[in-house]
Amino acid sequence: MHSIDPLPSWHEGANKKAILDFIHRTTDHTSPYFVPHAARIAVFDNDGTLWLEKPKVTEIVFITDLLKHNPQQAVTDGNSFFGGLFGAALGGVLSKARHFLAVKIKEMLSDGRWLIREFIDGISTDEYKLWAQSWLAQAQHPRFQRPYTELVYQPMLEVLKLFAEHGFKNYIVSGGSNYFVRAMCEPCYHIPPEQAIGSQLLTRLTDHGGQLQVELRPIPWFFDNGAGKVLAIESRIDRHPIAAFGNSSGDIKMLRWASSTPGALCMMVHHTDAEREYQYSPGSKVLDAVTEYGWPMIDMKNDWRLVFPEPITPSEEITG
Repeated sequence: MHSIDPLPSWHEGANKKAILDFIHRTTDHTSPYFVPHAARIAVFDNDGTLWLEKPKVTEIVFITDLLKHNPQQAVTDGNSFFGGLFGAALGGVLSKARHFLAVKIKEMLSDGRWLIREFIDGISTDEYKLWAQSWLAQAQHPRFQRPYTELVYQPMLEVLKLFAEHGFKNYIVSGGSNYFVRAMCEPCYHIPPEQAIGSQLLTRLTDHGGQLQVELRPIPWFFDNGAGKVLAIESRIDRHPIAAFGNSSGDIKMLRWASSTPGALCMMVHHTDAEREYQYSPGSKVLDAVTEYGWPMIDMKNDWRLVFPEPITPSEEITG
């Protein structure tokens, strides 16, 4: 009787075998690399590792959409930044506000962190998460014409499921904001929000008419990238991960941290499929790191039978 393939979206090959061998050696009681359940920690970058990150990182698209296309729905609190800005705009200086937004958005698209810092002052954390959830439920990718929540990588969903079924606790460790990652991690990956670690801004507790709420401030407290990912893992999880997946130079230190454990699995996703997704280089730092540390490089075009859960025919890229 044939066993069910836990990774059906992967072509047979060295990378699929590496994942299955890792699961076997860490969960087999007779293996010298056996790991008790409590120590089975796996960490995953999000953008470009679990779902697509082109042509722009999804959270930046969310923020610019919120500002450019639906400003009136952003007014839920007159004391918030959005409420103040758009309240003034609707009060008679609409053209000036539009010009301000157009200039600012153009200036800041090249730096997502600044875009986020500039526009969130005074928004409650609940507001931000609700807006993110609402946007994710209807926003469509310009090229694929599908909701962003459908543009997760099916092969990586299978890895997450395989790990969870073998007692691993999966964490998302992302450069995106805590509140955006928490809004999307459960519907997309079946990972609870408490297992999502993202970049953080300072917050403040405010009292609006007897109702306490936590508000975001436009001051960066912690950027979860590069060395920050290791510090966040140490602070939040307090255990060494024994598996780590990434795709960019911002993930190298996270993979190095995981690889310090004997028998660990560390892999980088390489975007090689221009037809089904996008083709772009991970950069020289990643290429040097995978050579130096011997990490397998997942070749999207040759390793994955499917990219997304459902077959998608890309349309011509829409810009603007």
